[in-house]
Amino acid sequence: MRNESGMTALEIIIMVVVLGVVGIITVPKFKLMVYQSREGRTKTSLGELRGALAIYYSDNFGLYPSDEGTPETRLSSSLVPKYLKTMPYVDLTQFYPKKLNTVQDRLDDRGDWVYSTLNGYVSVNSSHLDTKGNHVSNW
Repeated sequence: MRNESGMTALEIIIMVVVLGVVGIITVPKFKLMVYQSREGRTKTSLGELRGALAIYYSDNFGLYPSDEGTPETRLSSSLVPKYLKTMPYVDLTQFYPKKLNTVQDRLDDRGDWVYSTLNGYVSVNSSHLDTKGNHVSNW
């Protein structure tokens, strides 16, 4: 009788197959959870921005901030630092190449914020669907 240690080729093949099946099952779920986390972070930022606009509105006797200026300064010049520490980012990097905190005056699918002075409406500037099948711009 020989005392052998180690793994046989069959054991290695079974182990690789099992790890492959586990990977095939978990990777899509992990990606979905990362996307949902980014959506949650963006919804939180949207809530902070809407809250800051509501306080600005009450402090300024029923007037919303102007939408004049560049996308980089459109709301930040009115809200930062009094109502917000910094302008929040839209974090939907599954749809757009980078996080943006600029503000557009019309919906054009750039992946940043869109703002209207008529009613102080602010939303995500996106035509994509979220992980639950809802339009991101309707959040």
